[in-house]
Parts: sequence; structure tokens; C-alpha cells
Amino acid sequence: MKGKSWILGFFIGGAAAGISALLTAPNSGKETRQYVREQKESIQKQILDLNKQLIELKNSTIKASKEGKNTISAFSSEVKTSIQKWKDDILPHQQDLQKELHSIELAILDLEKNIEAKIIKK
Repeated sequence: MKGKSWILGFFIGGAAAGISALLTAPNSGKETRQYVREQKESIQKQILDLNKQLIELKNSTIKASKEGKNTISAFSSEVKTSIQKWKDDILPHQQDLQKELHSIELAILDLEKNIEAKIIKK
């Protein structure tokens, strides 16, 4: 919407400038018409250049969007692979830690029983 407003403002400004030039022109009608023709051609050239630039911008935006999508997809895939590898690497250690924790819990229970037995004997 901003682009349309900008282009509309560009045209309205050009028309206002043209009318203002006609009304305040110190030149003759023939000279003024020649000036208007030159300005018309200049404006048409500027519009064509602007159109080309907008098309190039659109194409660049589409290309950047596609490249960004591909890059994000590749990054996401790499992250998933890394996480899975990390999980695979950690799993055996996790199981060993769980076994160690279980044996420590059993040792603590055994110590508690021994301490209770000694307290009862006193």
C-alpha cells in the first residue's frame, strides 16, 4: 500500500509541478510546450527506470527468500542430527549413571540399617 501511495504522490507532485510551471512560466507558449514535452519524456524515463528497479528488487527478494528458506531447512536438519547424535552418545552414560545411582541408594539403605542396628544394641 505504501508503494502505491508513493507512486500516486509522485504523479500528483509531477502534475502539480507541471501546472505550477505553466502558470508561472515566463516563457512563450511554444517554449513552454517544448519544456513540457521534455519533462514528459524525462518523467517517462524515470518511471521506466523505477519499474526496472522494482522488478529487480522483487526478483532479489524472491531469491533471498528461497535461499533463506533453504538455509533454514539445512540448519534445522543439522541441528536435529546433532541432537540425535548427542542423545545416542549420552544414552550409554545415562544408563551407567542410573546403575551407579541405584547401587549408591542400596549402599545408603544398607548403612541406615547398620546404624539402626547399632543404635538398638546400645
